Amino acid sequence: MKTSLVAMIALVWSFTLNAESIFHAPKTFKTAEGQVVFIDIKTADYSVTYDPKTKKVMAQSILVFETKETGMVAFDLVENPTSMSLDGEAISSKVISSPDKDTWFRIALKNTTPGLHKLEISSPITQSVSFGSEGVSSAFWFTDLGDRSYLEAYLPANFEFDQYQITLNLDFKTMNKQKIYTNGKVTTLENNRYRIEFPETYTSSSLYFHTAWAGRYNEKSFVFKSLDGRELPAIVYTGDKSLNLESIKTKITQSLDALETKYGPFLHQSVTVFIAGSGGMEYCGATMTDVWALNHELTHSYFARGGFMPANGNSGWIDEAITTWSDTGASTLENPNNIRSNMAGNSEYRRYTHIDAYTQGKNFMAYLNYKYQASGGLSAFLNQLISSESFRPMTTEEFVGKMSDFYSEDLMPLFKKHTYSGKSVQGTPGEHPIHMKMTIQEMRSLL
Repeated sequence: MKTSLVAMIALVWSFTLNAESIFHAPKTFKTAEGQVVFIDIKTADYSVTYDPKTKKVMAQSILVFETKETGMVAFDLVENPTSMSLDGEAISSKVISSPDKDTWFRIALKNTTPGLHKLEISSPITQSVSFGSEGVSSAFWFTDLGDRSYLEAYLPANFEFDQYQITLNLDFKTMNKQKIYTNGKVTTLENNRYRIEFPETYTSSSLYFHTAWAGRYNEKSFVFKSLDGRELPAIVYTGDKSLNLESIKTKITQSLDALETKYGPFLHQSVTVFIAGSGGMEYCGATMTDVWALNHELTHSYFARGGFMPANGNSGWIDEAITTWSDTGASTLENPNNIRSNMAGNSEYRRYTHIDAYTQGKNFMAYLNYKYQASGGLSAFLNQLISSESFRPMTTEEFVGKMSDFYSEDLMPLFKKHTYSGKSVQGTPGEHPIHMKMTIQEMRSLL
């Protein structure tokens, strides 16, 4: 049974996840342009061309989506499109704010009726890309502490609530061989072209993509033997020639072994670790991190990118709180009186994580661990959550409901007191040493 548990979870949810996604969408609203409606993307097909002669990167994107209401569809893309069409008709777009001005995103300036539609977009990619004499370096670096900082920073995408099948086609107009680091399935085609397919359980915060010319990084490939018998392909790589990759491989294996003992078989089909020496961010079965934060980021493959997945910014605090609590010893806290934060109670359009998650959130998890010691502590609930809710984006309210059912106690008043209140109403993104926001120059330096 254990051998096929992860595969069975992914297979069962694949038939229902896409249909459920839209129920986590923010409310529709009216603007001067008309009614704005949110969508359920079914497939996203991206074709990205890297041209060293012009030193430009262009993306051709096709989004097949469904809408339940009539209106102008909301999606996001930070880059300015060069052309767009909706169901074959040329259109334009506009960046607008949410009604409370908590976030900004893009709308297609054409009314759509309920049903399936196709949105085609041409756009450049100008961030985290560098051309050199030896080849191309490019990456999709994300952060959960900034607005509009997931896939939408590079390609057209939906809000984090949505899950959909993603295909990334790459065409490098160069003779130099490229190396692809990713958490998707790579198919090597002819003439320096590649196709990467990502699971339909992925959201805009899930995928990991990094490419550089062959030989750019020191790397070590190995096999991680999971608790359930799977042999998972793993790779660790770095640009720091002084690092001992064999030693880091041992740290990765030890960390994953300990996590599997705590939370069960690793939920992903591969392990990718980039020791960047700066920043830090989790992806599904992958991370860009530093050695000292390695265990924290690998823990996120259970909480944030697997066993628990946030449906929006108001639930992003949960995975950071759990991960920080788990990574720092899974402590207990007897008195929660000093815990007051609005981590879960910001705008329904919020798209980034509240900075209090690392402190107030961690302490709240320690209190829950203390409160339910006789019932196996917090870990007992987390293991049940992983086994039954993996790869399903969840709001704070849904998380509280699951926990209330598990412990047979209505916990919403407790969460309201400690995570929906207090002076800490965060109106702008924050920063933490583990997940540092990087400047454009810093992101480029990691390529």
